[in-house]
Amino acid sequence: MFNQTVAFRQYLANRDKQINMEKSNELPTRNLYNEKTFYHEFTKDMLAAKKEVIIYSPFVAKFRMDNLSDTIEKLRHRNIAVFIFTRPIEEYDSLFQPQIECALRRYEDKGVNIFYLTGIIHEKIAIVDREILWEGSLNILSQRASREMMRRVSDQDSAMQIMTYLGLNMRLAEGYKLQYEKMYRSLIDNSKQNTKLKIIVFSLILVILLITWWLFVSLDVTGLFVRGIEYLIHIMKLYTYS
Repeated sequence: MFNQTVAFRQYLANRDKQINMEKSNELPTRNLYNEKTFYHEFTKDMLAAKKEVIIYSPFVAKFRMDNLSDTIEKLRHRNIAVFIFTRPIEEYDSLFQPQIECALRRYEDKGVNIFYLTGIIHEKIAIVDREILWEGSLNILSQRASREMMRRVSDQDSAMQIMTYLGLNMRLAEGYKLQYEKMYRSLIDNSKQNTKLKIIVFSLILVILLITWWLFVSLDVTGLFVRGIEYLIHIMKLYTYS
């Protein structure tokens, strides 16, 4: 009887141990992705972003940046802030510098804020809305054929911890400042263009008025003059309300 009890207890202990091992092996793999599964899930996170996407990728490659270009464009169309941290172009082989510069410039034209970090940086992370953290071995903007691993963590504290550790907060503040300055300059330029348009319209109205007056004086067509005045008043009202 004693031997059966000991054996039964040992059976239960082994069973519980096996169950715990299965749980411990199963739970982390839900958040782990390789180079084949990462981009699909990461793109979903980016497209679901509400405010901000941060990509910290030491290396970039035209192939991968072109591959992500449509997603980045959709984010910018929704006015989602996108920040990229990478190495300076000068640190690449001279053979690849022109195409890398071209790819980065296209991103900047879309409104992406790019920061070039000096020193030998090797961290690879991405943060979405400062709540979802991606970290691992994969260079998000350059990976092509290498075997990699990335972990996804949906935790605000972890995301903020990484941001503080890498010193991103000050640079992000600088990026937002530059972004708002660009918006302000754009508004000023549009205002100047509108002022020029107003001057052109006013000049055209003045010319039409002079021509109408000339017709009235030289041809003595009073009805034409009156209709011309009414037409000009109508144009000025429409322009004023617009």
